[in-house]
Amino acid sequence: MAKPNAIAQIINQQWPYIDSNCNSYQKRIFHAIRSCRTPVLGGHLYLCDSCHRKHYRFNSCRNRYCSQCQNTQKEAWIEARQNQLINTPYFHLVFTIPHELNPLCLQFPRAIYALLFRVSWQTLNEFGWNHKYLGAQIGASMVLHTWGSNLSLHPHVHCIVPGGGIDLRNKWRNAKGNGKFLFPVIALSNVFKAKFLKGLEQLQLKMDGPTMALLKNKEWVVYAKPPFGGPDAVIKYLGRYTHKAAITHHRILKHDQHSVKFSFTDYRHRNQKKTMSLTASEFVRRLAMHFLPIRFCRIRHFGILSSQWKSKIFPTASKQPKIDWIQRWLEKGLDVFKCPHCKKGKLQYVAEIAPGRGPPIFIF
Repeated sequence: MAKPNAIAQIINQQWPYIDSNCNSYQKRIFHAIRSCRTPVLGGHLYLCDSCHRKHYRFNSCRNRYCSQCQNTQKEAWIEARQNQLINTPYFHLVFTIPHELNPLCLQFPRAIYALLFRVSWQTLNEFGWNHKYLGAQIGASMVLHTWGSNLSLHPHVHCIVPGGGIDLRNKWRNAKGNGKFLFPVIALSNVFKAKFLKGLEQLQLKMDGPTMALLKNKEWVVYAKPPFGGPDAVIKYLGRYTHKAAITHHRILKHDQHSVKFSFTDYRHRNQKKTMSLTASEFVRRLAMHFLPIRFCRIRHFGILSSQWKSKIFPTASKQPKIDWIQRWLEKGLDVFKCPHCKKGKLQYVAEIAPGRGPPIFIF
């Protein structure tokens, strides 16, 4: 039986803390993560036709916060995006809100994160229709991340934007930056700040006056990365970011009942690799901060990349045949039915293991 990963071990050790300090929704997520690929979720028994060794394969939890899951979902999502690539430079922008808003993010996550999506798109769309920069309907794929590399609360939206759009004559028009930049980031930052603060006032959330004054006087920054080298670079980037968990067990260096030590990248100091130690309960608390509200969609498409435009621009995208994932993984060099012990035989299905039970006893 495969041992649970490091995150699952930490969750098991800290379950008394979780049971006392987390709500029912967070508990269900933690339980799914610690149960992933264990007998709790059931599975299947296979037998190698060469070495006759038994192999137990337990079901995954498929939870979007589990670092062991989402690989197939990620590949399927990338496959869909590959069928919707436009032959134009792609740009990467990041809209970040100041850390002074973190208390509101924890108290009203659905409202604040929805506002972040809405204002980010409104800002891009306004610049897209501006004839000074483009004068056309642009599009964007946006992914919400709430974490920093050290698991702190750092809400931001990654935006992948094609370098052009469709004008009122239904013609494609390229952005005027000659593929080097999309829109001026200083102007983007000022418009984004103004729109977000106006949206905050409309939400009428409880916020003290000094904090609002600080937000108005503070400089907000929209980060613009260099344009992608081509469509392949876009796909590789999307695969790395879209179905990402806050932390994977590979980054955890050491843990026990009292503390967790993990590696992280310090982006503020030239991407230096560092380590951080937290108490085990604080590590769990930080994980729970990044659980989005139930059924909150963290990957969204706008403009010409939205569902309303897909049938017009990508008429064949919705007609793609169903993917044979066994064959797909085989093409990538992974034979899921190859015996991991003898490396020669094929695994043959024997029986299903019911959830909540240990492996059944068979006599061969």
